Amino acid sequence: MSCPLCLGVEIKSIDSISPEKLSYLYKKLTKVDFSYLLSVEIEYLECQICKLRFFDPMITGDEAFYNSLQKFDWYYMDEKEEYLEAKKYIQNSDKVLEIGSGKGAFAKHLPTKDYVGLDFSSHAKKMAAENGITVEIEMVEDYAKKHRGEFDVVASFQVLEHVSEPKAFIESKLEALRPGGKLIIAVPSEDSFLRYVNNGILNMPPHHVTRWSDATFKFIAEKYDLNMVSIYHEKVQDMHKQWYLSTLISSCLFSSKLIDLSVFRKISEKCINFFSKILVKELKSEMLPAGHTVLVVLQKSSVMK
Repeated sequence: MSCPLCLGVEIKSIDSISPEKLSYLYKKLTKVDFSYLLSVEIEYLECQICKLRFFDPMITGDEAFYNSLQKFDWYYMDEKEEYLEAKKYIQNSDKVLEIGSGKGAFAKHLPTKDYVGLDFSSHAKKMAAENGITVEIEMVEDYAKKHRGEFDVVASFQVLEHVSEPKAFIESKLEALRPGGKLIIAVPSEDSFLRYVNNGILNMPPHHVTRWSDATFKFIAEKYDLNMVSIYHEKVQDMHKQWYLSTLISSCLFSSKLIDLSVFRKISEKCINFFSKILVKELKSEMLPAGHTVLVVLQKSSVMK
């Protein structure tokens, strides 16, 4: 076995996931049976070289899986703090490529109109076109080969963690980037409370197949000779405050496990949720730690090698 990012073979096992339990939790959330995707035990691993955490096998969701999630209002949001942070690094004259753009919500925040989005959804492309936004249906690996060094900024938001071949994905983004251009990546942060969440299935296959820490992004910067411009951690968002408190309390009482469906855990979680609803009112902004998302800005060398 080798790491999907650095190809290293120094791999540490952290946990394992029963396919039956994972299927049960996804069915409970979506009302759809995805056991056909989840037929084998999944290992949760960490590379000791680049510190990427990943699942093996890397089972990714199909169209039916993502359609089952799109019915939730919180799944796709037009307004995100990461968009506002990212736009600070984009100029009026920049040419921007966004991978996994959806309907192009990020484009509406930009000072430039020179924007191209890539997505797999024909519906997203149609919605983008209605707003005058260009979205192409193509893989970044293929698109980058035809548009080498064309873009001043290449961005992706909440996409990298879904990708089963992160090395090729990142290298393709860099291929499309001009010398001196900026690579912008937003992902769920493994340096936040998310790493302690129990039964957090949306941070597991077939939704997320990798988990990213600051240490891994620093490894990427060094490996590809990139300048680390910024690592920005949002604070815990209002919508996540109770989730954060519940996770904090649970992590003090229970050992860390990806999935725990024991009766004792279920009863305890009900009590924890009750108290977290009360405590959340006392949670002041200055008390909030790093939240769900980290946004990383990396700059490509201006000198061609």
